[in-house]
Amino acid sequence: MSASSERRKQFEELIGHSCADPQLLEMALTHASVPNNPDNNERLEFLGDRVFGLAVAEMLYKAFPQEREGDIAKRHAALVSQPALVGVADALQLGSHLKLSAGDAKAGGERKDRILSGALEAVIGAIYLDAGLAPAAAFVEKHWRKLLAHSATPPEDPKTQLQEWAQSKGLKLPAYKELSRTGADHSPVFEMEVTVEGHGSFTASASSKRQAEKDAARKMLDKIGGAS
Repeated sequence: MSASSERRKQFEELIGHSCADPQLLEMALTHASVPNNPDNNERLEFLGDRVFGLAVAEMLYKAFPQEREGDIAKRHAALVSQPALVGVADALQLGSHLKLSAGDAKAGGERKDRILSGALEAVIGAIYLDAGLAPAAAFVEKHWRKLLAHSATPPEDPKTQLQEWAQSKGLKLPAYKELSRTGADHSPVFEMEVTVEGHGSFTASASSKRQAEKDAARKMLDKIGGAS
């Protein structure tokens, strides 16, 4: 067995799914920065993001039959956030299995939140294409079950939380700034920064400005101890 095949087998054991089409998993773990390689994980990330969102929505629908749509939406936003994805990616040691360009590898790309979260969504997309929705949803349910049970009440919007915290301390309102927009028109990636007076700045990337702002705010709340 080749070294690449052995590594793929090890990762399949970690995710609990053996791909009938090994190329799908290889593609999911190949970042778009790898030169002269059109078989990267961008398209799988796009698909996996949608499958992931649906799987989490169904999980919440079943777990909280009495909750209103608004409260379920708050839970959904927290569970599909970049920090949640990165936490699961770290638990799966996903970074050590990624194929990156020499530049990204040298810059520590295997530890970057945007690369990890995107690759994990691509893995979900690969499982979906390989075996269908049920195995993909089972993967999500297995790895997000603990996060689902973490909070007895729906989490508050992190931007609202951060604003209320700043006001309670007599500080200026958090300031958000767009740092960059990359990716294709149909699949943009926004990098947003939040700054709080006296507490520095945090950045996050996501497929929408609002989600990137939320993820950056959540990072800031983790630092200041204001997260719910």
